[in-house]
Amino acid sequence: MQVDMQAGAGGTRWSPTQEQIGILEMMYRGGMRTPNAQQIEQITVQLGKYGKIEGKNVFYWFQNHKARERQKQKRNSLVLNSPPITTITLNTREDGPYKRKCRSWSFEYIEEESGSSSSFKEEETRTLELFPLHPEGR
Repeated sequence: MQVDMQAGAGGTRWSPTQEQIGILEMMYRGGMRTPNAQQIEQITVQLGKYGKIEGKNVFYWFQNHKARERQKQKRNSLVLNSPPITTITLNTREDGPYKRKCRSWSFEYIEEESGSSSSFKEEETRTLELFPLHPEGR
């Protein structure tokens, strides 16, 4: 079993075995989120059959696992609720007999469908005259 030294603490860091992690994850999936002191003691005895462990290791494992799961859910909800990405591109080209510069704007919307990783792109191009020669009816 591998034991790492903690920086400056002088103690040893707990290195859980695969069996210990498997049992802890099974308990977590079974609904145990915050075991009380008696449950921690029972779990510690059970996991002690598979390697060195202390009650504080069990306590902190459940705390950390809960925190990481909340972070993961928060990240996933931010990705699903994020607005579509819009890319705007300015294209310049010379047009007509007087080589007048025309500019066109390209808008690209990228949306992700919820529940799937597929995405689609829709592109719309519009040309706007910056200085019209005949403004609306004049």
